Amino acid sequence: MTQSMHEKVQMQLYDLLDTTKYELSELNQKKALVINGPDSKLIQRGFDIAYYQGQKKALDAIDTLLNTYSDTDTFLAHYETYAANYSTEYQDLLSKFDRLSEPTDDFEHFIAQYYQLKGQIHVIHTIRTTIHNDKEV
Repeated sequence: MTQSMHEKVQMQLYDLLDTTKYELSELNQKKALVINGPDSKLIQRGFDIAYYQGQKKALDAIDTLLNTYSDTDTFLAHYETYAANYSTEYQDLLSKFDRLSEPTDDFEHFIAQYYQLKGQIHVIHTIRTTIHNDKEV
């Protein structure tokens, strides 16, 4: 029995969500070690949290699209719009980062946004690969 593209995307979303939950659980297990460790570990923890928040945000958004649009073509159109918007936002942020010569007053927000978008882009690329692999079959 073959799976529909919707089912394949849904399964990939579940896999990614499980992985994200696992990584967050691992991060929480190591919380005491990080808080008592060097500052760089605490900063890395913040980056990781922002990255996983971005993944969760993308997973929720794509799941909503999948549940809202049962027609494959309609889902794909909305998914591509969603993916393009966040890909553009990510590229714009990377361009800003390249032009940044000194940290600004809102640098922590800038870095958090970067890692959150990076998490979203990871999910977007993974789902895009699932969709393209389904089209090739």
